[in-house]
Amino acid sequence: MAENIASQGRKSAYLAVLAQVIVAGCTALAFFLLTDSTWAKSAFKGGLAAAVPNFVFAFFAFRYSGAEQAERVAAALMRGHSLKVLLTVILCAVVLQQEHLVPEAFITGFLITLLTQWTAPFFFKH
Repeated sequence: MAENIASQGRKSAYLAVLAQVIVAGCTALAFFLLTDSTWAKSAFKGGLAAAVPNFVFAFFAFRYSGAEQAERVAAALMRGHSLKVLLTVILCAVVLQQEHLVPEAFITGFLITLLTQWTAPFFFKH
């Protein structure tokens, strides 16, 4: 029973990350059509800087399930959250140092992708 619930949660989390990558791609496409490829690449990098840490969190958050493994579940959640925050900071710092980056497009792609994360529960119900 607990494994089934964890499996559903894992599937929903990975679907949410997939939705984020799709939104990042659509945002990049919109920037490409409205401006140029440099803006589009910057927006896509921003989207990936938001989506990749969420994938890492989802991987760690759903490794364990069940009441008998409560300590492992809590530790995995804390580890996943810590890695997510650390990876977000590192990715943003590395990408923002790139020479051919448009910061406005990067931040827009990042924020739109984050909005996808926040609205995902409305679209992905079990």
